[in-house]
Amino acid sequence: MRFAFPKLVVMIGLILGAIFAYGDGIGPGSTPPALDVKTWYKGSAVTEFEQNKTYVVEFWATWCGPCIQSIPHLTEMAKKNTDVTFIGISIWEDDKDSNIKNFIDKMGEKMDYHVGYSGNKTGMSVSWMEAAGQNGIPAAFIIKNNAIQWIGHPIEMEKPLEEIKAGTFDRAAFKAAFEKGVAATRTAIKIQSEQTAINVLIKAGKLSEAHTRIDQFEAKNPPLKLDDTRFLLMSKQDVKAWTALVKKTAEKSDSDSTQRLFSFAMDQTQKDGNLAQGNLVMETSLKYAKKDDVMRFYLAAVFYDDSNNSKKALDCMDKALVAFPLSGIKGNKQAKEDFEKMRAAFAAKVSGKSKGN
Repeated sequence: MRFAFPKLVVMIGLILGAIFAYGDGIGPGSTPPALDVKTWYKGSAVTEFEQNKTYVVEFWATWCGPCIQSIPHLTEMAKKNTDVTFIGISIWEDDKDSNIKNFIDKMGEKMDYHVGYSGNKTGMSVSWMEAAGQNGIPAAFIIKNNAIQWIGHPIEMEKPLEEIKAGTFDRAAFKAAFEKGVAATRTAIKIQSEQTAINVLIKAGKLSEAHTRIDQFEAKNPPLKLDDTRFLLMSKQDVKAWTALVKKTAEKSDSDSTQRLFSFAMDQTQKDGNLAQGNLVMETSLKYAKKDDVMRFYLAAVFYDDSNNSKKALDCMDKALVAFPLSGIKGNKQAKEDFEKMRAAFAAKVSGKSKGN
């Protein structure tokens, strides 16, 4: 089972959106929100959920590989369950230059159900996906008797759909499991939403306001901490203290510390970033890397490649490959193949630049 995310930086999924407490959001047993569809591209428009009828609402995007893989499966299920209305809703992308229409037309009979577009990070991506604590696509909702019965990956939908139609589905048991599974996602969404808002203040130079907002959020939401945001704020307010914190963070070997440094460094490769600080962070991270820390070397390679330093990217990828057989992922053949492909790509870039000189 695979999901795709609205924004993916290497292995770190960044969850975008607003948090909803379960009572204010939606889940199993909730009345489904409105079908907020801007454009219907296939099939007749579905405007409401009728009582005593069953519906499947699935969210997808044209750029999402796992979504594309699941589309024929949904079509097969739609043909098998003619008493169920299947609806595919495109989200997390802009509808421009007929990209969505062209994709649907190209799919032809492989995508044989109602299909519409709701918006990028608006519409049903907010009222359905974010409200249900869902941050990956494809994601499907089964509705019957104007109530949400089940939420999950469409590949896993066949059995619960059969039970829901037959009236044997244990929604209470599913709800308990759903709430437990979605709790971590809701927390991550809550943190990311606040971090995004505070980062806007920091970029605008409103540092005192950002500091106050961090303090207020942490006071109201114990034990949640906005450590990444404090890290960013300190880089603007007190460079000396921040540099000491970079060293302290790099000395740790846990994945959270490694990812914090990497995320900060990657942000500095953007147009409005501070590449000098990004380089300092990555150099410090590498200084304290252990010989088996394959992820630290790998992420450093990605950073240097993104900042157009192919020579350093190649050097870090070589170190990642040396660390690979010593690491906890040494048995992952696919990861090894991916690393070797990246190494070859970096080597080609270095060779091309050398020939150009």
